[in-house]
Amino acid sequence: MYRLGLLACDFVPDDLRDRFDDYPIMFDAALTSADVNVEWRTYRVYEQELPGAIEECDGYITTGSRSGAYDKDAWIASLEGFIQRLAGSETPLVGICFGHQAIAQALGGVVEKSDKGWGIGIHHHTIGDHISCAWMNPTLPQFTIPVCHQDQVMSLPDGARLLASNGHCENFMVQFNDTMLGLQGHPEFHPNYIEVLLELRREIITGRVREDAVHSLTREHDNPSIMKWIANFLGIK
Repeated sequence: MYRLGLLACDFVPDDLRDRFDDYPIMFDAALTSADVNVEWRTYRVYEQELPGAIEECDGYITTGSRSGAYDKDAWIASLEGFIQRLAGSETPLVGICFGHQAIAQALGGVVEKSDKGWGIGIHHHTIGDHISCAWMNPTLPQFTIPVCHQDQVMSLPDGARLLASNGHCENFMVQFNDTMLGLQGHPEFHPNYIEVLLELRREIITGRVREDAVHSLTREHDNPSIMKWIANFLGIK
């Protein structure tokens, strides 16, 4: 069975554990919804736990985080070093939200807090013209998934290919090289989790941004299809 390493860069806050599972279980449920089964190995990167050897797993996923990729925490520097090692291998990596940003930064891109403010809710994204990748199966000209971020990849490293964007986030989905894919959204999140995050941030996410985000939670989403894309990219059969 495919050995999939989850590079956990955060955890569900303790006061939400009675309502939501931690991120490893969220990711497992999301892949299962896409009819994909793997043998998981979780690494608590936020506690400086990383694979001792790249070959411990057949592929990796890097999670989101409340931290910024540009923060100076030692564990973030360690993660960047591991990403750079992976870039010289044939082992695939998919970065989600913070993970997407960490890949970009590790390979020479720039990550900053966006002056466009919060991206939160269930958002639409459009695949670029003439973009065709074998792993993008099922084929979708656009897709809708949960998002929750302020930081964005502002400039891409050399050789990266932009795949999908929207008006709020230009570099939303990026293939950095043959083995690394980044996605700013959260196909592992259920809309109910976004709803609770909005409630927790009710004093900092206000006005039209909040109204639009709450309204968006009724939209259909493409989480299972995007998780299938991720599985295809990682080479999970």
